[in-house]
Amino acid sequence: MTTWRTRGLRGSDLEDLITTTIEYYRQQKLGRVDKIATPVKVIDIDGNGTITKGFFEKKSTVDFMGIMQGIGIAFDAKETAQKSLPLSNIHDHQVEFMHDIVDQKGLAFIIAHFKHCDCYHLIPYEVLVKYVTIAQQGGRKSIPFKDLDPDFEIKMATNGILNFLPVLNTYLNKKRSGAFD
Repeated sequence: MTTWRTRGLRGSDLEDLITTTIEYYRQQKLGRVDKIATPVKVIDIDGNGTITKGFFEKKSTVDFMGIMQGIGIAFDAKETAQKSLPLSNIHDHQVEFMHDIVDQKGLAFIIAHFKHCDCYHLIPYEVLVKYVTIAQQGGRKSIPFKDLDPDFEIKMATNGILNFLPVLNTYLNKKRSGAFD
């Protein structure tokens, strides 16, 4: 298996879980969020219609974008087996894209799966930027699990969805109250 294929499968379990969740939310008329495909330029296809050679045309933005209860959202899904989320998993162009969403009064965040405890957290853009700034100044290069706000832990619902909507509302309320200023 080539490197680009292996890298492309990272986080696919989390992405599948989120895809199931956003489809449930759509059916419940709670919002519309779509998985954003990474633009790939196809170079060669075999006789069975399988892509055998290709490359990424340009940098992608984030994994998911849409609108939930009237608010634009953009987020990325990340998984880690460590007790911190390495910032090397989050690219500068993604942070810049999230900045643009927040600048337009939307919400941007990471949904992170920490495998060491099998738990999920919403990491607000404002928290992400804090750690990116620390790293740029020569400090820590990851977001430690122990520092995450317990209010942003995402629970699995009994119907098997990753119920991030209540946590998204918590994020919105904290943002409106000035908690990130």
